[in-house]
Amino acid sequence: MPQDPRVSLVIPAYNEAFFAEAFASARAQTYASLEIVVCDDSPGEAIERTARGANDARVRYVRNPSRLGFNGNFTECLRQARGELVKFLNDDDRLAPQCVQALASALDFDPRVALATSRRMPIDARGAPVQGHLASAPLSHVSCLIPGEELVDFVLINSMNLIGEPSTVMFRKRDVALDDAGVFTWNGRDYHCLADLSLWIRLLARGHAFYQAVALSDYRTHAGQQQAQESMDVSCIAERFWLAQEARALGFLRQPAHFRTAVTMPLRMAEQALQARSLPVETQTALKSLAVEMRQALG
Repeated sequence: MPQDPRVSLVIPAYNEAFFAEAFASARAQTYASLEIVVCDDSPGEAIERTARGANDARVRYVRNPSRLGFNGNFTECLRQARGELVKFLNDDDRLAPQCVQALASALDFDPRVALATSRRMPIDARGAPVQGHLASAPLSHVSCLIPGEELVDFVLINSMNLIGEPSTVMFRKRDVALDDAGVFTWNGRDYHCLADLSLWIRLLARGHAFYQAVALSDYRTHAGQQQAQESMDVSCIAERFWLAQEARALGFLRQPAHFRTAVTMPLRMAEQALQARSLPVETQTALKSLAVEMRQALG
């Protein structure tokens, strides 16, 4: 392993089913000054066997002494990172071999760049392409610099994470303040459904984004994902509203019409959820309360 790796490629590991494929894509990276950190939060031994069995000097395996969960494991990965630049890799996604090289070059392109991302391709559990995934539509057909304010406003107005999942983005470690609350906790709220976007917004308050128009990662969609669970429905709506409020406090959504649109989208989602199906009483109550709060924010 390099003594002072420039890039830390960190894998918050839990899902044994896809880990080997994600790990292989990490080891296939062409970038030289690289460490691969595996933070194992799984109950089994398959991830450890795969990581240690690679016999790769770039790999550092860390077994969490107790289950840390989603936010905790991502936070531990960031704490373990020794590199100036950090690249998450979800344990069910895949990277193109040139991914780290291309994103590191993007961050070197301009010191004002706080986040480097790229087009990504959605795949299913078998690795086959998924059609109709709107959030993965290209932001641009050419690689380009995008002002942070412009990109955050665009994402929140469309109520969609067009920047990418954790596996898509690279950033500077020094730009992320870490405390006991965790990397996906913002002003006392833990984000789950839009956890990655909560971090991207905070990074883009510090500078611009660089977008690589070529697809550098595969984002896997499957039934086992946290976002696929019904229990996330209310959270996914609420987090859109919370992000609009937090972003506005950071200087985004300056135009009243932009803020109004960003809040109206989750409000419509809440109203549609209440009308579209029979819901448990607790869920109905939560959605109604959330809708009232959003209408108040709209004035």
